[in-house]
Amino acid sequence: MPLPLPGKFTPAFLEGEKLVRAGVLLPFSHPNAAVRAEAEGMLAGIEMALFDHAGDDFVLLPKDTAGSRSATVEVADQAEREGADFFLGPLFGENIAALNEDRTVAGLPVIGFSNDRDVAGGNTWLASITPEEEVASLVSYAVSQGYYQFAYFGPQSPLGQRIETALQFQASQNGASVISSAFYPDGSESPTEEAKYLARSINSASGSGGPVAVLIPERGTQLRKVAPLLPFYGTGRSAKLMGLSGWNDAGVWREPSLKGGWFVAPPKADIEAFETRYRRIYGRAPSGLAAQAYDAAALAMQLSADGALDRREITSMDGFVGLNGLFRFTTDGTAQRRLAIYEVSPEEGAVQIKDADKTFRPGVG
Repeated sequence: MPLPLPGKFTPAFLEGEKLVRAGVLLPFSHPNAAVRAEAEGMLAGIEMALFDHAGDDFVLLPKDTAGSRSATVEVADQAEREGADFFLGPLFGENIAALNEDRTVAGLPVIGFSNDRDVAGGNTWLASITPEEEVASLVSYAVSQGYYQFAYFGPQSPLGQRIETALQFQASQNGASVISSAFYPDGSESPTEEAKYLARSINSASGSGGPVAVLIPERGTQLRKVAPLLPFYGTGRSAKLMGLSGWNDAGVWREPSLKGGWFVAPPKADIEAFETRYRRIYGRAPSGLAAQAYDAAALAMQLSADGALDRREITSMDGFVGLNGLFRFTTDGTAQRRLAIYEVSPEEGAVQIKDADKTFRPGVG
């Protein structure tokens, strides 16, 4: 680890200025190459926000958490000694939890990127797009289109269980129900027995209660392997396949069984412009969380222009417009978002069929 600098970090050309300093806590030296690439992409997004939204008095203090709890605490303490006013990151929930327990940095605001809701709250906010928010948007839209019966077809994993629980909750909140859930071993490439069971349940329910919307929270190659099983076992037009933002991938849209399926993702106009600009600057595509990092940094930079991140401002009821659409932080530390709905078309790719709402006010937008 680098040795801590004595006193607050101040670039020579800013000596004598009153500065706002943000500690950026990301796993730049994580053992996994994909995680390292994600961290670099997120830092690039934060740097883009710096040029777009920060004044000359804003300074970034990038620190390498290496993805470990102990390193996170060590570099966070170092950033605090160097004058950090708040933190952007960490990426992982366990590292955010370690930061929350660190008395040295207690009281400093944290805008983290994990989707583990258990580490939010107090002075910690999560800028991630949680599966609960995605499920809420998807179910609301499906009900508006006449779907009052839902089913789950996905992995038996902590995340899969969490998504299925969200589906149960959102269905009940919208006057609908989950008629069946089929969990298969996480990573199973051909869960035929589970597919047969769910197909029978769907066909039975659709015969008496109308069509069924089936949530498949997979992505990539795994999605292409499991999605065809339901129509193969006879669900036909009685089932509408649905997915979360993992479906926002041109590599899966050519799968015939997904044709006409719905998925939820941020509105695409601003994201596409960001991706074009990112490619021009860095010569590569942005990482998956680069735009979320940009949004979190842009918000923090604007709100700290007066020298501090104020809780009342962070939890503004009207929210903030970012690359990923409208969002706001709730008092429990999670982010509420307005997301768009897309339909899979092998010919056209993914077609946005519902715009993201432009306000959090009921009945407006």
